[in-house]
Amino acid sequence: MTLQATVACEVNSYRIPVRFHLPNPNDHIQRIILHSQGFYERAMLEDIGSSLPENAFVVDVGANIGNHTLFFSAVIGARTLAIEPNAEALRILRANISLNGLQDRVDVKPIALGAEAGMGDVVEEDPSKMGMARVRLATDGQVPVARLDDVVREQHVDLIKIDVEGMETDVLRGAMGTMVRCRPRLLVEAATAQALLDVEAILRPLGYRKIKVYNETPTYLFEMKFADPYPDRRIKAIEPAHIAALPPTKVIVAGMATVAGNEIALRAAVMSLLPQVDRLYVYLNGFIEAPRFIAEHQKIRHFIDTDGSRYGDAGKFWGLEQVEDAIYVTCDDDIIYPDDFVARMIGELAQLRGRAVVSVHGSIILQPSRGYYKERGRAVFHYERSLMRRRRVHVAATGTSAFHSSLVRMKLTDFRHRNMADIWLAEYLHRQGIPAYAVPRKDGWLQTIEVPRSSIYAQSAAGTGSSYDSSSMQDEVLSSIYPLSLLGSDAADSSSIIYLVDTDRPDGLVEFILAVAGRERDPTIFVTCDHETEDMRGVALHPDFLCEVHLVARSGGKTSSYLELLSKNAQRVRGWTIRNGNELKPAAGNEWEKWFEPIAPQAS
Repeated sequence: MTLQATVACEVNSYRIPVRFHLPNPNDHIQRIILHSQGFYERAMLEDIGSSLPENAFVVDVGANIGNHTLFFSAVIGARTLAIEPNAEALRILRANISLNGLQDRVDVKPIALGAEAGMGDVVEEDPSKMGMARVRLATDGQVPVARLDDVVREQHVDLIKIDVEGMETDVLRGAMGTMVRCRPRLLVEAATAQALLDVEAILRPLGYRKIKVYNETPTYLFEMKFADPYPDRRIKAIEPAHIAALPPTKVIVAGMATVAGNEIALRAAVMSLLPQVDRLYVYLNGFIEAPRFIAEHQKIRHFIDTDGSRYGDAGKFWGLEQVEDAIYVTCDDDIIYPDDFVARMIGELAQLRGRAVVSVHGSIILQPSRGYYKERGRAVFHYERSLMRRRRVHVAATGTSAFHSSLVRMKLTDFRHRNMADIWLAEYLHRQGIPAYAVPRKDGWLQTIEVPRSSIYAQSAAGTGSSYDSSSMQDEVLSSIYPLSLLGSDAADSSSIIYLVDTDRPDGLVEFILAVAGRERDPTIFVTCDHETEDMRGVALHPDFLCEVHLVARSGGKTSSYLELLSKNAQRVRGWTIRNGNELKPAAGNEWEKWFEPIAPQAS
């Protein structure tokens, strides 16, 4: 198929370029994609996509031209079954899948779904909405009709999206076995009140309840409410299967540190967390007595550090020594946590079998580092911004993190300098070989509370020398473990390819790194060169790449540690040379080992 002569656009969402073949700008969906340069129904997709598990299986019933299919497969990385009976929409759907190289991740079925198998006629409801069609069973019909149960068979399904213009109930009746077996989340378009009543009449007896509604034409999210095997426990929103996937767990607790004068924000943060945990441990820096809402609440344990000079923000780990067989959530006193925060964090831990630390906020340090708080010192996955897939990080922020107490066994005395809890945790994880992840979320899932006091970040970034400025000590601790690499932890997804490039100048590096970062989720990239120059640093060590990049200069005298690191993972190394800015050549065998042979320092 030749697409060059047709209207097309590229949606660069979440740093993943997605190409669209859009031959009919008068079509409702194609017109919106063209005008917005973004996905159709993006808010819904972001909300649902960020909560899907890793390696999810999604069924897109009424896939149309592939808007939702491309989002789930290209952005989320889900395996997707795209079902579309309309011939014209089907041609565009297949073209869009091909444009993005998703043939191995998307299975297209040119059929309709119904309550029973047979043949049917496609009946267009709205000519402006290509592919949004009803299928009417008929003896002389042209479209095969199948039951979803028969199509997916024994595969586990995580999400079913249904947009079939009035035939929703037929599709659901043909998916009863899948719903009972897999308990998938459902996105069902129901254009009228009667359509919604008909859908609910099928779903409610199965235990499904509508949770949210999206879009101009209402699309409802349904979830099956699980039967809680622990009816007496205080925490009601945790999926039992998630607890079962973790090491033995008796209690869910949170830890928080605060300072005197921040009581208003503290109260808001505490109240957002309390319904989600069995117990909250609060470390009170600089308090003479505990605020009443802290002292009198039965779920809260507190400790008063009258001068606040010992541990500072590390006080959020005070409760860790007092629990066992626990999920421990560390939090800040200036964030509003959504009511599904703890449940979602536990779900992320469950996918990792409790063998990692997860956080909503995380950083990748760009190396060689000139300082954790220096310009271009790190790439940051900020907790207020969306992230659609879980990402490996060097530093998991302790204001938004969770882990199992059997994995992280830190004591307060392990935090040997105050107000740098993130770095002490990062050092501990590095020494223990424990991976850390930034978790998926939608924009604004966590909200910052504006407070009048200065923060550790602001004081350290400015190098004020105050009690909040721990920048020099943070750099000292981190320098003791460089090179810090994601390769140093035994992660479940450690099979990702290592990219190694040798170059004589910065030209061509941007294109190379962007191509790698767009192809791999957690690439590790090592750039070797003769000398570290400002131009080379400015190109290679850029936080916008949002991936691990090391600049290794042969004249720097620090090549041996990198050679040792890569030699341990030699089977995963893919090496290239870039010469004259555009000549990219693959390295033969272990030729790349010569790239780490030191040379004399550049003359001053």
